[in-house]
Amino acid sequence: MVPPMGFLDKLFGRSKDTAGDAADKAEPVVDKAQDAAGDAWDKASDAAGDAVDETKDTVSDLAHRGDDAAEAADPGTGGSAPPAA
Repeated sequence: MVPPMGFLDKLFGRSKDTAGDAADKAEPVVDKAQDAAGDAWDKASDAAGDAVDETKDTVSDLAHRGDDAAEAADPGTGGSAPPAA
């Protein structure tokens, strides 16, 4: 005769409960980790955006300096017309 499977049922049932308890205990830690990762992503995005803005400003300033230098070197052309042939 085959013995009833009550022992295995209890064993598997307990393991399900234990896994559920572990998941419940881990949930707050996971939430905090996700929040920290989101904050880090936001800070990195802000820093990258600021770097892009600073680079654009620097390039624009240098371009204007180049225009000013060209006009100072040849005031007759204004720096925007090609030289007469």
